[in-house]
Amino acid sequence: MTGAATILESCRFSIMRTCPLVLPAVLLTSLPVLADPVLFPGTGHYYEAVKVPAGITRHQAAQAAAAKGGYLATISSQAENTFVYSLVNDLSWFTNLSINNDRLGPWLGGISTSSGWQWNTGETFSYTNWKPGQPDSYAGFYQFLQFYNGADIGSTWGDHPGNAIAGYDLPRGFVIEYDQAPGTFVPTGVRLDINKEGTNQVMLTWPADATGWTLEYTTNPSLGWQTFPTTPTISNGRFRVPDSVTVDPVRLYRLRQ
Repeated sequence: MTGAATILESCRFSIMRTCPLVLPAVLLTSLPVLADPVLFPGTGHYYEAVKVPAGITRHQAAQAAAAKGGYLATISSQAENTFVYSLVNDLSWFTNLSINNDRLGPWLGGISTSSGWQWNTGETFSYTNWKPGQPDSYAGFYQFLQFYNGADIGSTWGDHPGNAIAGYDLPRGFVIEYDQAPGTFVPTGVRLDINKEGTNQVMLTWPADATGWTLEYTTNPSLGWQTFPTTPTISNGRFRVPDSVTVDPVRLYRLRQ
């Protein structure tokens, strides 16, 4: 969707790897399948489809998108919807048939709130493409948006409570939107590991040499990244940083050259 994005969902810790996807630790066992981000000229934004064959919750998908510097895709026109769906237009992106004989598609960025539907960026929910009968608030009042076309695959939408539902597989993927071309921040062979220590600090470690790279953090990737007041030495070492669970906003970390 056009316009600057304010990400409303994020994660406290992220692990930066050399592969295109940067995921919170909770997702590292899900074996995501990646595709390169693709530019949609209609918005000037880039979109990346991420397949997670084992299934993924809406919260985990939002965390993964934020950790990469993007957000779950928001859609403001039929042309944009057609383009985004083209990235996942295959049965492998949809779940097996449920107990109700329907399939769930990849996550998008819509959220149902007490005041109605909105995008996770705060943008106006002006365009819709609901499957007839949707949204139906099945299995919960607060719902999230996904591609849904009943027993078939398709570009129409449905709502979902976000977590596991009895008789249903978890959705198998999500689509990330970026306001600009995403970059690669970690060199080959270098991994930034992030582990919580106590209640007010985290330990960052990098097992391979990353001399010349800068350690940065942010609470919102769309608002930019910051360096630490005391720049650590990024070379075969470790670095403790304050990160209070109860005081600080959620925070993401990365290495950048």
